Amino acid sequence: MQQIIILLIVCLVGFRIVRRVRRNFSWSEIRVKRMTVRIVLLAVVGVIFMTGSGFNTVSIVSDILGILVGAALGVAGASMTVFERRGNELYYKANAWNGGVVTVLFVGRFAYRLYEMMTMSDVDRQSFNFAAGNSHWASGLMLIMFAYYVVYYALLMSKSKRVPAHS
Repeated sequence: MQQIIILLIVCLVGFRIVRRVRRNFSWSEIRVKRMTVRIVLLAVVGVIFMTGSGFNTVSIVSDILGILVGAALGVAGASMTVFERRGNELYYKANAWNGGVVTVLFVGRFAYRLYEMMTMSDVDRQSFNFAAGNSHWASGLMLIMFAYYVVYYALLMSKSKRVPAHS
C-alpha cells in the first residue's frame, strides 16, 4: 500500500513539474487572486518546513540561506519577466533559465528524498522526516523554491499594476 501512495505522489509531483516547465516557455495570464492564494499557500508550507527541520544552528542557517537565495532568484526572475497585453488581459512570460534552476533544485531534492525513503530499513523509516530527511541542510534547499515563488508572484502582481493599459 505504501508503494502505491509513493507512486501516486510521484505522479502528482511529476504532473505539476511538467506544467511548471511548460509555463517557463509559454505565456501565462496574470491572475491576481490565484497568485495571492499561491503566495499564502507557499508561505504557510514554507513555515511548516522551517519548523519541521528543527531549531539547531545548522538548520537555521540553512533556512535563512535558502530564503535569501530563493528571494534573490525571485527578484532576478521578476526583473527578466516580459509582459504583453492581449485585449484587456495581461500576460507574462517567465525567464526560462531562472525558473529552470528552481525546478532542477526541487526535482533533485525530491528525487534524492524518494531514493532515501526507498532504500532505508523499516526501523529507519519510523523516525524519518520527509521535510528534512537526515540532513539539516535539506529544508533550506526546499525553502529556495518557496521563497522564489512567494517573491516572484508578489513582484509580478506589483509590476503588472504599472504596465500601461495599451502598449
